[in-house]
Amino acid sequence: MLLTSGGCGVRKWGFECIKMVFCNSTAFTTNLRGCQCKSPLLKFYKAQEEKDTAASIKKPAHSVTLSKLKSNNQVKKTEKTHMEKVPRVGVAVFLLRGKTVLLGLRRNSIGDSTYALPGGHLEFGESFEECGARELKEETGMDIEKIEFLTVTNKVFKENPKPAHYVTIFLRAALSDPLQDFQNLEPDKCSGLGWYDWDNLPKPLFWPLDEMVQSGFNPFPSQTY
Repeated sequence: MLLTSGGCGVRKWGFECIKMVFCNSTAFTTNLRGCQCKSPLLKFYKAQEEKDTAASIKKPAHSVTLSKLKSNNQVKKTEKTHMEKVPRVGVAVFLLRGKTVLLGLRRNSIGDSTYALPGGHLEFGESFEECGARELKEETGMDIEKIEFLTVTNKVFKENPKPAHYVTIFLRAALSDPLQDFQNLEPDKCSGLGWYDWDNLPKPLFWPLDEMVQSGFNPFPSQTY
């Protein structure tokens, strides 16, 4: 159906409207401001076009940027969550001297205030032995030798506020110089260090170590260091 008013009109096709503006026998469908026709219907469309144009101009230029930032932050948050759920590799060292083993009192969100072996996270490109020697040096200032692989555990710490999954490599080693004495070089992570007799270990032990002790595990070789 064609509705006309003066020299202008609107043709409706289903749910769509196609504007047909006639001016001096010339038809055009864009830039309604160029038509000088005073038809009320044309005035309506011209006003609508100006309203749409003004709305697009008023739209904040930074709105797209903010949207992208929100999207990027969401991606980073997802990646972080994914990373937190990835198992990590730790290395712990049974540093033996006679019938004693070196333990430290942990200051950590995982196993806080429990006695544990010195050690830390495996870094990219490191061997287990390199990691163990580095961590001992960083934590105690001592050098070690005769580093050997003992066992590995797979533990999920579900009880923590932030659950963690650790695969821990256990090594044993001896002091390069038996006369070396330890220093607590990371007091923010350890309240204190000490040599403890294997048959009289302090309590409470860090959970993985406690489970090993309860199972009858013994880190000492047939030949005492």
